[in-house]
Amino acid sequence: MGWYVEFWEQLVVWFDWKLRPPSAAGGGRSHAHEARCARRPPLPRGKAEVRGDLSVGLRSLDLAGAELAMAAGAGGIAPAAPSLVDRYFTRWYKADVKGKPCEDHCILQHSNRICVITLAESHPLLQNGKTIKSINYQISANCSRLQNKVSGKFKRGAQFLTELAPLCRISCSDGEEYTVSSCVRGRLMEVNENILDKPSILQEKPSTEGYIAVVLPKFEESKSVTEGLLTQKEYEEVVVKRINNRSETP
Repeated sequence: MGWYVEFWEQLVVWFDWKLRPPSAAGGGRSHAHEARCARRPPLPRGKAEVRGDLSVGLRSLDLAGAELAMAAGAGGIAPAAPSLVDRYFTRWYKADVKGKPCEDHCILQHSNRICVITLAESHPLLQNGKTIKSINYQISANCSRLQNKVSGKFKRGAQFLTELAPLCRISCSDGEEYTVSSCVRGRLMEVNENILDKPSILQEKPSTEGYIAVVLPKFEESKSVTEGLLTQKEYEEVVVKRINNRSETP
């Protein structure tokens, strides 16, 4: 259990160091930040080599969660600590995206500005036993999210996204099609190509391995980027209201 928890904590420290912008004075990093980086331990290597992208860290969440659950089960004690996703990320929600009922998105925001775009728990794709037929990152004839190439410290080449920018389209076996939007402004860091080969992980592990994309908001917008989103408590109230409205409908 300890190895997986330590792995994720070190990965978060690495992301904080990698993405933190230079300090305004002198164009370099602050002395305090340099001191933290000097103490930064090397990333551990496991069965999967750490590549330095978010997908590796998100996959480790499931492993760590499984270890914690097994340890708790062996001791007969229910885990009191929050999940590792909730420990390191703040959940924000966008309900009824583009006016489509229940097509809710969840944005996992880390303190280093990274936003991981996922499906919310009440999204139709995670309900009603739907089967995903295909996932397509080709947004238009001239735009594919798979062609997004990011390089350098300033993330050159990254596609810029608005709140309503489509990330992918998901088709189901029943003929329904759903569009997943960015919900936040920023640069597209990466898309999750793993869900193209195995769409079921989007439904099985939507907050970890089944994420849609990673977006990095502008530094000056990192505080305001969530102004139009709902907190977890506010979103839960929306879901409860929906349920009550359905029960009252004859």
